Amino acid sequence: MEPLNHATETESTCSGSKLPNDKEHRIAIRGFVCLCALVIAIDTMPANIEFLNPIKKSLFPVLGSIGLSQGDWPLFAPNPILKNGTIVAEVTDGDRQQGTWSSPDWARATAWDKFYRFRHMNYYQRVGQNHYACSDLAAYLHRTIPAKEHAVPAMRWSEANELIPGIDLVPPILDIKLYQYQQRMVLSGKNPMPKQSETVWSNQNRFLLRREYSK
Repeated sequence: MEPLNHATETESTCSGSKLPNDKEHRIAIRGFVCLCALVIAIDTMPANIEFLNPIKKSLFPVLGSIGLSQGDWPLFAPNPILKNGTIVAEVTDGDRQQGTWSSPDWARATAWDKFYRFRHMNYYQRVGQNHYACSDLAAYLHRTIPAKEHAVPAMRWSEANELIPGIDLVPPILDIKLYQYQQRMVLSGKNPMPKQSETVWSNQNRFLLRREYSK
């Protein structure tokens, strides 16, 4: 029995020598977490904290490559969100009828809809920045119009489109053209934000993508 006990004690001692110091291990983990939190906090600081801007600029390539970049958070003065966007699709069905689909009008949505579908708001605001995302959206509309998605008779897009009765399109959809309509607040120089009654808006329309399908 003595040789067995001796072997067990030796194995326990060797195993213990390989384990890192618990205190140093905890300090290293906490330090790493604090460093990550600090870097992300700096990345989300508003642009008017000017002394942090050079640091943010140097951090962006690193954070972007590992997927931790917070992107542009224009929630604070002097660079708040000054635009809103609507994605519009002009579609042609199997009988060559034309219709217009548009993304939700969030100004008309309820507070609950905005809370519940906030990811949809972000998606439709940013999808126009990525060609592959636009292509995926066109493929989704090809599958879901008119069964799930609402389309109205072809006309120039306006905010009132959601109030117009839908058109009975005949699947499959043969042609889809995607556009992005935006309104931008016109600001002059470094003047403060204007009053709502004095706000001037610029309407912009940008072509995104066209997809053609066969029957």
